[in-house]
This record gives sequence, C-alpha cells and structure tokens, in this order.
Amino acid sequence: MRKLRLLLLVVVVFSFGSCEPDPIDPPPPPPPGSLTDTTIKNISYGVNASQKLDLGLPAGRTNATQLVVIIHGGGWATGDKNELTWLLNGLKQRGFAVANINYRLTLNTPDNYKMQIDDVDSAVHYVLRQSTVHTFNGQKLYIAGHSAGGHLALAYAYTRNTGGKIKAAGSLAGPTDLFAMSYYNFNIYNLILEPYLGMPLFPASATATQRYKDCSPQYQATASSAPTIFFHGDLDPVVYIDQSTGMFAKLGTLGVDRKMITYPFTFHDWWTDGTKTANTMDELKLWFNGHP
Repeated sequence: MRKLRLLLLVVVVFSFGSCEPDPIDPPPPPPPGSLTDTTIKNISYGVNASQKLDLGLPAGRTNATQLVVIIHGGGWATGDKNELTWLLNGLKQRGFAVANINYRLTLNTPDNYKMQIDDVDSAVHYVLRQSTVHTFNGQKLYIAGHSAGGHLALAYAYTRNTGGKIKAAGSLAGPTDLFAMSYYNFNIYNLILEPYLGMPLFPASATATQRYKDCSPQYQATASSAPTIFFHGDLDPVVYIDQSTGMFAKLGTLGVDRKMITYPFTFHDWWTDGTKTANTMDELKLWFNGHP
C-alpha cells in the first residue's frame, strides 16, 4: 500500500511538471481618463547631444489625442527648446500631446540647412513611434515653430510631407524668403545666413541665388502644401512682417488654406503678454482641430 501511494504521488508531480502553463493575458489598456498630465524631459532621439526633446502628455489622453511638434528659434545658430516650454504647456492644457525639440545648431558643415531638416525628420519619426507607448495618435501630426524654428517647421512641412502625415503647420514670426531677407538687408542677415547656407549671397551669383531660394518656404510651397497659420508682430525688427504676409499671399495664389494673425505694437515675440500668448495657443488649437 505504501508503494502504491508513493507511485501515485510521483505520477501527480510529473503530471503537473509536464503541463504547459496557461498563457498570461496582457494587462488591459488603462481606461479613458486615467492617464495623468506629465512631461518627460530630455528624451534622446539621436546620438548627438543636441538631439533631444521634451514630450508633453495631457491628462486623459487616448489613441485619438493629436500630436504637435514645436521648434525653437535662435537664428539657426543659438536657442533651446526651453524657450517654448510655455507653448508646450499651453498646447498640452488644450488637449494635445506636444514634442518640443532641440536640433543641431549651425556648425561648420557643408549643409546646415539639410542637417537641421534631417533632425526635425528624425524627431518626428521617433515621436510617432512612441504613440503606442505613451498613448496618442501616431498616424498624423501638426508642426509649428518660432522665428528660425518657424522657417524649419514650414520648410519641413512643405518638403518632407510626401506621406501626408502633417495636416497643418504654424509659423510664429518665421522667415519664409531667405533670398529676399538677405538681398534687401544684406548688412544684417548675411552674417547669419552665410554660415547657415554655406555661401554668401554677395557678390551675386546664380548659384547663391538658387541656394537661398531652394531653402525658402516661399519657393518650396505647392498647391498640396499643408494649411498654414501665421502669427507676427507688426513692429517686428528681427523678422519683418512681410516675411509672413508674403508667404500668406503666395499660399493664396496656390489655393492653400491659410490664416494670418497680426499683433499690433508687437515685436519679435510676445510671451510676456498673457492675452496675446493665450490667443496664439487658442488660434493654434482651432487651426489644428480644423484640419483633421
């Protein structure tokens, strides 16, 4: 009898040991409204120390939450994403996921313009891949920037949107015509644009003229360009308002949806004016939501 009991015990043990464990179901997704407001700082999207971004994630986000990529200014050679933290926070409060990016600044390279557009591209693709991790819409995005960042936002939207993921763009006092900007004000802007574009516009040459135009949204826009909203102070001494009004007019001739917001008695930025700043963020929200 004792031997029989021992035999039965051995059979039971081996039976349990030989069975495959039941598969463990993945945890269910969090219910809508359970995700909290958070900002993840200094995420690397590339190997260079400058290739970092802050990702703002609104409370209650879902897989339908829209993404906005924002780009700081600084004449392509200076500046930092922290300058647009106010915009990240404001758009996040308005329900958007927001990627506020840094990029490699003007260096002694053959093509700084392409380098920076490539950085925007790398950041965009990196953030879209994070949509399933952090819960937002990874199928489309909106893009905006201030000053040089406005130029990069439009140049990227107008030249790197073959898949149609960029649904609308915004420029806050951004240069749009680097040729006109430098040609008519060469004593001011050539000191910035010559190292950025890799060649002086003066003495005049067909090669230099074409280079400055090729890197300008004014000459990159087509009838299929992303709908664009412009913001500009009418007394801007850094980037004259005609850089926005000229681009606005060009898009009109192409049949591209566009909108112009002009702030009276306002210089290159207006971040200390709460009313104007709130208006900028509200108008961006309306513009992006109006172009699903």
